[in-house]
Amino acid sequence: MEKRKSICFIGNHEKTTLTLTKQLNFLLGQYLDIKSWCLQHMEVPIDCYDCDIYVTSSYTALSKITGSISPNKKVIVAARTLDTANLDKVLELIPGTQALVVADSEETTNMAIHLLKKLGTNYLELVPYYPTITPKPDKNITLAITTGLSHLVPSNIKRTIDLGVKSIDLSTYVELIIEIGLPKELINNISQHYVNEIFNLSKRIQTSAQINNNLKRRLEVIINTVDEAILAIDKEQKIILINSAFEHLLGINSFSAIDKKLNNILPQVDLTSTLTNTLCIVNKIQQIKNNYYVLNAYPILDTNESVEGVVTTFKPVGQVQELEYKVRRELKKQGNIAKYNFSDIIGTSQQLENVSSLAHQFAKTNLTILIEAESGTGKELFAQAIHNASDRKNGPFVAINFAAIPDNLIESELFGYEDGAFTGAKKGGKSGLFEEAHNGTIFLDEIGDSGLDVQKRLLRVLEEREVRRVGGRNIIPIDVRVIAATNQNLIELVEKNMFRSDLFYRLCTLPLGIPPLRDREEDILIFMDYFAQKFYQRKILLDSSVKEYLLKYSWPGNIRELENIVNYMCSIVPIGETATIKHLPIYLTRNITPKIDTAFKPYNYDNKFELKAQELVNQDLLKIIYLTLNEIQSYSSLDKGLGRSTLAKRMTDCTGEVYADHKLRQLLNLLVRMELIESGKTKQGTKITLLGTDFLQYLEKSKYQNLIGAVGK
Repeated sequence: MEKRKSICFIGNHEKTTLTLTKQLNFLLGQYLDIKSWCLQHMEVPIDCYDCDIYVTSSYTALSKITGSISPNKKVIVAARTLDTANLDKVLELIPGTQALVVADSEETTNMAIHLLKKLGTNYLELVPYYPTITPKPDKNITLAITTGLSHLVPSNIKRTIDLGVKSIDLSTYVELIIEIGLPKELINNISQHYVNEIFNLSKRIQTSAQINNNLKRRLEVIINTVDEAILAIDKEQKIILINSAFEHLLGINSFSAIDKKLNNILPQVDLTSTLTNTLCIVNKIQQIKNNYYVLNAYPILDTNESVEGVVTTFKPVGQVQELEYKVRRELKKQGNIAKYNFSDIIGTSQQLENVSSLAHQFAKTNLTILIEAESGTGKELFAQAIHNASDRKNGPFVAINFAAIPDNLIESELFGYEDGAFTGAKKGGKSGLFEEAHNGTIFLDEIGDSGLDVQKRLLRVLEEREVRRVGGRNIIPIDVRVIAATNQNLIELVEKNMFRSDLFYRLCTLPLGIPPLRDREEDILIFMDYFAQKFYQRKILLDSSVKEYLLKYSWPGNIRELENIVNYMCSIVPIGETATIKHLPIYLTRNITPKIDTAFKPYNYDNKFELKAQELVNQDLLKIIYLTLNEIQSYSSLDKGLGRSTLAKRMTDCTGEVYADHKLRQLLNLLVRMELIESGKTKQGTKITLLGTDFLQYLEKSKYQNLIGAVGK
């Protein structure tokens, strides 16, 4: 049996702790284990050591438990609201009345005053009081208002209005329900509990002999703080109250509606069953004029459980749907929201613009899309962008990668399972990803890795738009847009009987091919700048040779590989320095320049010319190095730089070998690293350095004369 989650409530005083623990038990005890810890007994109760969530009564209480519980645990400071049990006694006070507001700390006292003033008690003179306050308040004040802490009231006070312990506010319950993942219907139930408390207060005030116009106005302040549209009728079906939200939503003025029969104002609404049989109406779809609303109605009962009237709330259907989407998103934060839009797709190449335009058109439909592209090209980014550009953008986006989930688990993940469907199945069963994607989009990534059994069930879902959980009998209709993606050739898989042809043609209703990075040459440098700015807030400067390498590289890993290369280069190239070939990852230069780069080894510039020459002899490079330096020197003596095209022609004339541009660039890069030449900027050409001139002179006088003489001068 799965262990129930637990909440520990922490309060400063025993009464507060017991009262609010009881409230939590009443509203959430059916779903959670509720524990309590009173800070008057400082030691942590044994059963509170490992709760899932801790709720404190105030920030003062929070400060006292620091270090007592794990910092990894979720702690919520409860928002508090006044209990309505004795609130009418406060509202009966005449304007100008002085009263102490008594609590245990400055924080809780100020909170109580704030809550009282929100209820429209600005006509009272409220004075804060707590045990440590200095200076003490005027002793002539004889009235105190407290929230369950009457033992702290000063002895000179003649009358005390105890409002009872401040309740936990609805907002905290919403936070708990979302945090723990409880059914969202609980929010409506708890909301109705608070609305009922307000109307019980309304009934008591209206039947009081001391009620007056000021009190009515203050009651309206309370009702109008509720966001829901509220209407109340008495047992004669006369409208006794509507709030401002109701007036705004339905366009009915309170002046024209109060004391009128309900059927004269809203003939479409029938509350007879609630009045006569105390039957609640829950989430009824009600048409009023040309609009649809979700209607909830609850009886107002007196102390003898007799029906005194009905309180009704109205919400536009669209607002309820929006709330459902919001709760779904909060409860399903892991992977169920599409983050990217078409504006997030980087690049200006014509190939990319063509596929983006096509994807835009596809987004306007509900047809199935098959994205075919190599790994690392951004298939899921396109899928999310299509979802966010579609009519389903407010619905969930659910993604599953077939390559990442074992075959024996994929069916239960996709279609869900019933209680007891297999060993280890979660008690109560579990909804599948198709159910979670209802009214949204499901993204089936790496569909080519799915097994034939799963493919058969997928085909049925696509055809029938319904699922049946593993181990279940009930058919569940779904409204889901399907986007599949693969980096494999599905037609080849079909020919090899590894992929169902009927599923392929069902998926391939709208085929979309994303071009690989090697076919988007103009986007490569754009991506370099984008990733450098995104991750390091800088630009990465590239010399011309690096740019040429990158533009000619085949990019088997596509954008994902390029991102890794930018991370590597930004880690080793200082800001302001220009990146050269030596700053590229080793595997990349090995792939691009197999002959030169694997033969050349890092050179120690402190060696004597003898060591330098011997190393070049061992690498069979001395002759060509000498010839190259000699040609460059002949131009340098004329104070001119030698261009690569001219140098390549002269080298071909001298050696009889054709020197392709990339081969010559590799050779020049070596000479630059050895500091024998300077490679100029555009149109400046290459010049020999002083060190290069000295090295030439050394070779012409050394034992290597025969070797270099073979190529001539």
